[in-house]
Amino acid sequence: MANNSIFTVSLGVIGENILPNNAAVLTKERTIKGESKTEFIAITGVESTDGEAIIAPVLALMLADARERLSFEDNFKVVILNGTEAKSGIRAKSLFQRFLSGNVVYKTNGKGEMNKALVMDEGMRLSSTALRISSKQPIFSAKGKELKNIFTLTCKAIAKQANMCSGIVKKAASIYTEAVVEQTPKADKQAESNRATA
Repeated sequence: MANNSIFTVSLGVIGENILPNNAAVLTKERTIKGESKTEFIAITGVESTDGEAIIAPVLALMLADARERLSFEDNFKVVILNGTEAKSGIRAKSLFQRFLSGNVVYKTNGKGEMNKALVMDEGMRLSSTALRISSKQPIFSAKGKELKNIFTLTCKAIAKQANMCSGIVKKAASIYTEAVVEQTPKADKQAESNRATA
C-alpha cells in the first residue's frame, strides 16, 4: 500500500462541487431546503482500484477522527462545581461518521469522475465494519510498525467483508443442498426399504 499521494479531505454536494482526482468518495442523501441532494466526502490518496486501496484513506480519516474526539473528551471530561469534581458530559460529535451509513465507497479516476467502487453486500453498511473505530480496537492505539501492520490487515478485512454476506449465502445454499436436498431421496428409499422389511 505504498502511497506518495497528497492526503486531502473535501466535503461538498454532487453536481455543485468538483470531486478530486483519485479519491475515495462516500455519499449521503440529504434534504436541504426541501430539495434532495447527495452530499459527499472525498479523501484523496487512492492509487489503485482494488478494495484495500479504496478503503485505506477512509480508514485513516476514521482513525484520526476517533483518536481526536476521544482526546478532546478526555481534556474536557471533568469540571469543578462548588469545589467538587463532576463529569462535564462534554462530547465531541463526528462530522465524518454519518457518511458510514451507506454501503458504497466510490473511487474517482484521474479526471475526478466516479468510475469504480467497493460495494458492500445488500443490507451491509460501512458502519458495521471496522471503519467504525472505537478505543477498544487495537488499531486505535497502535503506532509505528504495529500501526502499519494492523492498518493493512484492517483494510484487507474491510475489503473482504464487503462480499462476506453473499459468500455466506452461497455456502449456506451448498450446505442445504448437501444436507437436505441430496439426502432426501436416500432417506425416502431407506424408509421404503424399512417398511418392506417390517
